[in-house]
Amino acid sequence: MPHGFFTVEQWTAQQGGTGPQWVPILHLDSCQSLTKAVAALEKRGQPGLYRIVQMQRCIWAEMEGGKLRLHGSHSSSPENLARIVEIYEREGGRRPVEKAREQRAREKASRARK
Repeated sequence: MPHGFFTVEQWTAQQGGTGPQWVPILHLDSCQSLTKAVAALEKRGQPGLYRIVQMQRCIWAEMEGGKLRLHGSHSSSPENLARIVEIYEREGGRRPVEKAREQRAREKASRARK
């Protein structure tokens, strides 16, 4: 069964200078289910038009050797997705593959010493 975090969004009519739009009102982490997202919405007890969006994968696309390379990763929460965005912006759109390999090697060596 696919896992991902859920965002419940509500449709809002034009307000002020903004046009009508979907506005996030609730987040549920990846340990939750669609059924629990619907139950949380029902518990709020507010009429309106809602959609439930499930985020499962984040795709990092970059050019490598003249070809587009796609790298997927799981997004388990809005915070996790924000960290991916932070890394993407910090690294200028280039995946820090070597940094990640070095970090995993350090962690593995640390566990072996225990």
